[in-house]
Amino acid sequence: MTTSHPIRAVRPTARLLAVVFTVACLAAAQAAPAHAAAEAGQFKAGRYFNKTCVSRINCTYYLRPEATRSVTRSLDAHGWSAGLAADLICFRLPFVYGLACEAALAIPYQRALPHLKAASDQGGCFTIHAKLPIARFGSVTTDDPACS
Repeated sequence: MTTSHPIRAVRPTARLLAVVFTVACLAAAQAAPAHAAAEAGQFKAGRYFNKTCVSRINCTYYLRPEATRSVTRSLDAHGWSAGLAADLICFRLPFVYGLACEAALAIPYQRALPHLKAASDQGGCFTIHAKLPIARFGSVTTDDPACS
């Protein structure tokens, strides 16, 4: 009787998810409305996030300082898990960017934690830079004009 190694069983699934996610991102970027191209390079303010985009598939989202502190308080109270962080941070992003954010939090979650804590401690913004299909995390202080 042979048994499969659990890590080997996960790899094909992870690869498949990565391929499906990449195809979905590329399809969504190609199907984006014409006004999305006009938004490139503009700053947009929102209730929870501010965003700047250099193209339809390359945007940085700034979780506002109040929202950054709120997420940190919730994670402190309920435990710092990738699932809860994704629920609190990524669900308000546009769909495709939310998927990139959730995938990035699920895989290298430990890379996001120091940025979220630093942003909260400094009273600044947690950032999600999504150049589809990849998302990266960072933090900025309120000296950055997009962090307000």
